[in-house]
Amino acid sequence: MAGRYTSVYALEKNAIHIPGTAALVQGNHVTTYRDLDEKANQVGRTLIKLGVERGDRFTIALTNCTEFVESTFGAWKLASITVPLNYRFMDDELVSVVDSSDSVGIVLEDAFLETFTRIWPRLPKVKFLLVVGDTPTDQDQRIYNYAELVASQAMTKPTLAWAEQGDHDVGYNIYTGGTTGMPKGISYNERALLETMREGLIGGISKMLTGLGDAPEDELKGYPAGRLLATNLGRRLLKSSRTHSAARTAIKYAPLSYNKAIALRMSGSARGLVVSPMMHSVGWGVAHALPRVGGTVYMLEGSSFDPKEALDIMEKNNLSFIAAIGDATLKPLLAELDKNPRSLPYWTTVAAVGMPTSPEVKEGLLKRHLPHATFIDCIGGSELTGMAITTYTAKDTNFGKASFPTTESVLIIDPKTGVSVKAGEIGELARKTKILPNGYYKDPEKTKQLIREINGETWVMSGDLAMLDENGTFHFAGRGSECINTGGEKVYPEEVENLIKKMDGIEMVGLTATPDDKYGELVTAVIELKKGVDLREEDIINYTKGKISGYKRPRRVIFTDEFPRTLIGKPHYKALRDLAKQPIEEAEAL
Repeated sequence: MAGRYTSVYALEKNAIHIPGTAALVQGNHVTTYRDLDEKANQVGRTLIKLGVERGDRFTIALTNCTEFVESTFGAWKLASITVPLNYRFMDDELVSVVDSSDSVGIVLEDAFLETFTRIWPRLPKVKFLLVVGDTPTDQDQRIYNYAELVASQAMTKPTLAWAEQGDHDVGYNIYTGGTTGMPKGISYNERALLETMREGLIGGISKMLTGLGDAPEDELKGYPAGRLLATNLGRRLLKSSRTHSAARTAIKYAPLSYNKAIALRMSGSARGLVVSPMMHSVGWGVAHALPRVGGTVYMLEGSSFDPKEALDIMEKNNLSFIAAIGDATLKPLLAELDKNPRSLPYWTTVAAVGMPTSPEVKEGLLKRHLPHATFIDCIGGSELTGMAITTYTAKDTNFGKASFPTTESVLIIDPKTGVSVKAGEIGELARKTKILPNGYYKDPEKTKQLIREINGETWVMSGDLAMLDENGTFHFAGRGSECINTGGEKVYPEEVENLIKKMDGIEMVGLTATPDDKYGELVTAVIELKKGVDLREEDIINYTKGKISGYKRPRRVIFTDEFPRTLIGKPHYKALRDLAKQPIEEAEAL
């Protein structure tokens, strides 16, 4: 039997206790918990047939779809490890991730088949490709059609010659942008992921309960003791500080294993739309956490974000929450709502992660369209096993720069001493924990930087800088290695700078960000040319085309004769960022 903290265990129990409850909905296709468990069994048997064993890594190159979830659970049925892949990567990046992860196979969409066929000779460990969609008739014998091969397998649980997935076994590898080159893979077990969720709930439960106290009666009745909560007394209890304190204590000490009673009571009531890519932590986390409460995940039909489609799904199905990527998805949602207002009484929670959400978007959603809802700002990179949450409601008056609460475990510390910084000081965001991520795959030195022992306590370091405020909250003061966050994707300057430096005529280059309404930040290159060299913006941008992912390429280039440098000659990133905020004419005049 799989470990009691694993998603596989929750799925198998739901298939017994709530078999007819919808687990996944995409368009007109509904997958119940029984369907999902049986399909995962078939995928598991398929992988065994293809030679996958316990501990093997298996790459998933899919947009949001039911097959993404099926493949993940199918791999976990074997205690193998999934590697969600950013399908926006270029050839060299794809090769780096797949090869360094030691993946033995790949499940991919037919749209990506040409790319993976082209790079396959550079992937000697990959034994097979499992294609979702159409496959050519003259295909390589190692290329299989997902639907055909999976359908040929029995729906019963596969019999294993090894132990099932345990609570502390690595479940997946998430690859993040490398600060000095190619993406790096960090390994996680599900127990660590659950502790992440626990910490986030402790920090944000007060406002979440307060917002729930204003929810519609039908929405409240879907919760345990829902009829009581829907009364005036129940609503007062939800908003009581004593209730909030008791809830924090209960969350802190509650067992995180699967609970049959909760699944039965919540069956089908926790329903939300996931618009963030499942290849990223937030999309994956929501899609695989909902089985623990018998929830339902809705997905868009297309691979690209359509705000009208998203709102149609929310309204038609009375969904209660959406998992989104900051301004990249919520800004167009707000624009669509402003253009075509609609009634959304069941939509009680907006969860935003991956990139900041601007104050006007938060305020616009809550005050103009969702006065009964709670807006949840979440932080927590792939490396940081722990989230911080701050919440907003329509009653708030300040929607400015997000401040997050510190807790017993999430603190701002001096990375050298491990001592908490004082108010007004900048330190590194870190989490004290006994349940650890498994570290960077095959990179013990980088793991030592991630997981550190300081004064006898274990800390997971985020690499993000934050300032502690007077009231005990904190706000970001910058990202490690001056990371740029464009549309929820992280871009590390060194990788792009090293590429541009290969061009003839480049004296100095530094990568920074220009604020942008749609993407949050635009990648901007500041360049000093060698004397006598004449290059234009399009020359720089075109040079990077095809060499790195599109989101990493500069959208703007500033040429300067006086490149900002530190005392030791390196790019002065604060000065670069200030330069990029100026209009082009003023910046290039400096």
